[in-house]
Amino acid sequence: MEAFFLIHNGKKIKLYPEKEYTIGRKGHDAIVEIDDSSVSRKHGVIEFDGIKTYIKDTESLNGIYINGEKIVPNVLIEISENDKINIGSKSLMIALGGNKALEQPPKVHNQIPENEISKLKEKIKKNKVLSIGRLVSNDIVIDDPTVSRQHAKLSYENNQYFIEDLSSKNKTYLNGNEIKNKTKFGDNDVITISFYSINLIEGLKDLKKEKHSISALSIEKVYSNGKVGLQPLSINIKKSSFIALMGPSGCGKSTLLKCLNGENPASAGEVFIHGLSLNKNFNLIKKKIGYVPQDDIIHKELTVYKTLYYAAKLRLPDDTTDDEINKRITKVIKNLNLEQDEKKNIRDIKVDDLSGGQRKRISIAVELLTEPTILFLDEPTSPLDPETIEGFLKSLKSLTKEGTTIIMVTHKPEDLNYVDEVVFLGVQGHLTYKGAAGRLVSNFNVNNIVEVYSKMSNPLDVVRFYKKPIKNLEQTSIAPPEIKKDKADSFFIQLYWMCIRYFRIKLNDKQNLILLLAQPLIIAGLVCLVFNQFRIGVLFLMTISAIWFGVSNAAKEIVGEINVYKRERMFNLKINAYIISKCLVLSVIALIQTLVFVSIIYYNFQANPVAEFEDIFLKPYISNVLFMFYISFSATLIGLFLSAYFSSTEKVMTVVPITLMPQIMLAGVMTKIDNVLVEILSFTTLGRWGTEGFARIQDKAFETDEASGSILVPVNQVVSDNQIIDGCNCTSVNALTSLDLYNEKLIDDGKLIGSIFNSFQANLLVIACISILAYVLIYYSLKRKDSL
Repeated sequence: MEAFFLIHNGKKIKLYPEKEYTIGRKGHDAIVEIDDSSVSRKHGVIEFDGIKTYIKDTESLNGIYINGEKIVPNVLIEISENDKINIGSKSLMIALGGNKALEQPPKVHNQIPENEISKLKEKIKKNKVLSIGRLVSNDIVIDDPTVSRQHAKLSYENNQYFIEDLSSKNKTYLNGNEIKNKTKFGDNDVITISFYSINLIEGLKDLKKEKHSISALSIEKVYSNGKVGLQPLSINIKKSSFIALMGPSGCGKSTLLKCLNGENPASAGEVFIHGLSLNKNFNLIKKKIGYVPQDDIIHKELTVYKTLYYAAKLRLPDDTTDDEINKRITKVIKNLNLEQDEKKNIRDIKVDDLSGGQRKRISIAVELLTEPTILFLDEPTSPLDPETIEGFLKSLKSLTKEGTTIIMVTHKPEDLNYVDEVVFLGVQGHLTYKGAAGRLVSNFNVNNIVEVYSKMSNPLDVVRFYKKPIKNLEQTSIAPPEIKKDKADSFFIQLYWMCIRYFRIKLNDKQNLILLLAQPLIIAGLVCLVFNQFRIGVLFLMTISAIWFGVSNAAKEIVGEINVYKRERMFNLKINAYIISKCLVLSVIALIQTLVFVSIIYYNFQANPVAEFEDIFLKPYISNVLFMFYISFSATLIGLFLSAYFSSTEKVMTVVPITLMPQIMLAGVMTKIDNVLVEILSFTTLGRWGTEGFARIQDKAFETDEASGSILVPVNQVVSDNQIIDGCNCTSVNALTSLDLYNEKLIDDGKLIGSIFNSFQANLLVIACISILAYVLIYYSLKRKDSL
C-alpha cells in the first residue's frame, strides 16, 4: 500500500486509516496548525480510509476551497495530490509518498489477507501455527493496548484445532471462559481477545463495530431489603454516542449506570456489551470499559504524569514499554484538551493544584489509557462552574468521534446541549423517555426541562409515561447474575508498582511526612524531660508510643483513597498486593520513628544515669529497636483495619482514641491486673504484651549484672525506702517493679490463668496472633467493599 502524506509549511504528516486530522488556527491544539487569524479554531478535518483521502469543512467562518471552489460544510470531499487546497491565506498539499507500507498498523491489521480471513481453518492447517498479538510480526495483529505483544496462538495437531494463551495479562477466552491451558476448539466455538472474536468459519471480527455498544434487556434492580431501585426496562445505546442519564433525585440514575457497567449488577435481565453478555464475559469486558464515579479516582499528592504513568503500569500488559505508555499519556492529554498553557506543562503539576475541571479530566484520562470503548461517568459536571463545563463537555464530545460511547449521569439541563440522546427516569426507577435531547420537553407536553423534572417526580404521571419492556423470545429475565472473577494480575508486579506509587505519594506529601518524623522527637523528648531516672514508666510509654506511631500512621490511609481502591479493585486489583504495599511503606516510616525514639531514650539515660547505678539504662539497643518496631508494625495493621472498616475519615479518627485507651488501661502499669476477666481482656491489647516484653528484655539484660542486681524488682518483694535486696540498695530503683503478672502474690490462691504465657516468647507469639487477626480483618473489610 502506498503511504499518503499531508504536507504543510515543510512539515510532512503521514496519514493513517481511522484517524481524524484536525485543521485549525495556531495555538488551539489542531494537528495541522495555520498561523492566520481568518482560520477558525477548528476549521476542518482530513480523513484517510487507507485508499482515498478526504477533507471536510466543520462549519468554519471562512470556509475551505479546493481548486478555487468553496466546499459544502460537513461533507467529506475526496482530494488528491493534484488538488490545490486553500484555507485562509495558506495552501495545503496532499502527496503520494514512495513508501510501500505504513510504519504502524491501523487499529486492526491482519497479516492474513482480508479476502482470506474467512478461510482461517485452511490457514491454520497450512501453517500449523498462527500467532496473535500486538506486535506486527504476528500472523493476526490486534493493535490494542490491552492486548499483549504475543497474546495467544492457534495451532493444528492430529486433526484438531487448539488455542493457547501465551501468559497474556488480560487473558484469552473461549466461549466466555478463561483459557488456562492449551484447549481444543471447533467450528461453533468463539475465541475472544479484547473486543475481537475469532471463529474458524467467520475468522476475525471486530466486536466494536456492532451497531449497539450496550443492549439492556428487561433489566431490573431489587435490593436485598425489598426496595426497588429500577423497574424493568430495556434500552439500546448506539456506538460512539453521547448519552445523558437524567431524572429527579433518587430515581435510580446511578443505579442504572452501575447495572450497565457491572459495578452493581441487575437482579434480573441481561446486559450486553458489544454483543457480549456482561454476566458471562465480565472478566474480559471490565478492562475495556471506563468508569469514573462522582468522587475523583486519583491521588492528589502525585503529579499528573506520575498519576497516569502508575495507572498505566497497573492496568496495561506487563510487556508495555515506557515509550508506548508515554505515547498513550500524550494522546489522552491531547484528547481532553489539557495542554492549554504553553508556559506550564500540566504533566509536572500536582493533581492537588489543579482546578476541579482539570482533576475530573485527569480521572477520565486514567480510564482512557486502556482505550475503553465505553466510558461511564457519574455526575462529572456537578462540581464544575458553567465556563469549565463547556470546555469539559466539548472534550467529551470529541471522544465520541474517536469511537468512544459515553454514558453520563447528570442533573444539569444545560448539559443537554452537548449530548446525542437522553435516557430519562421517573421516580421509583421507571424509564419514561429514551430519545433525542431536542425532543425531551415536547415528549412530556411541557414548556421547559424544569417542568419535566416536576412531572417525573409525580408517581401518577410517571406511570403514564413508563416504557415497559416488550416481552419476546430475546428479552427474557434470567436469574440474578453471578459475576465471575478471574485470576488477579501478576501479584509481584502489582505489589511492586503499588509500593513505588505509595512511596511517591508519601514523599510528595512533605508536610505530613515531616509531622510523622517529628512525632518521635517530641514524644521521646518529653519522656526524657519528665523522667529523671530509668523506670517501668519509661518502658510503658515506649509501648504506648509504638502503638500510637503504628495506628496514627495507618488510620487514614485506606479510607482516604477508598474511591481509588474501589475502581482499581473493579479493574482487577489484588487485595493482598494492596494491603502488603501499605504495610511495607508504612513499616519503613515506623522503623525510622522507632530508631529515632529508641536512640533518644537510650542515649539520654546512658548519659544521665542514676547515682550509684551507672549501668542502669535501656539496653540492649538493637533488641529494643526490633521489639518496638515489632509492636509498631502490629499497631499499623490495627490502624489499617480501622481505615478499611469505617466509611469516612471522621469515623476513623473518632474510633482511634477508643482503640488506644484499652492499651493504656489494661497494660498493668496504671493498676495491677488482679482478676481473671481483666486478665482475659488484657490479652487482646498490645499495651500489655508490649510493656511486659520490654520488661523481660531488661530482666534478661541485667540478670548477670552483679553490681546492680535485677533491674526490675519482683512485685512480691515490697520495696520501701533504703531497703536492701540481695545486698543492693534499691532506694533509687524502687519504682522499677516487674510486670510479671503471674506472680503468686497477685492473688491469694496463686496464678490467674497459667504460666504458659509467662515468657518473652509468649509475648512475641501473642503479638503475632494479634497481627494475623488484624490482617484477616483488613482483608475481610476490603472484600466487603467489592462491588462485584
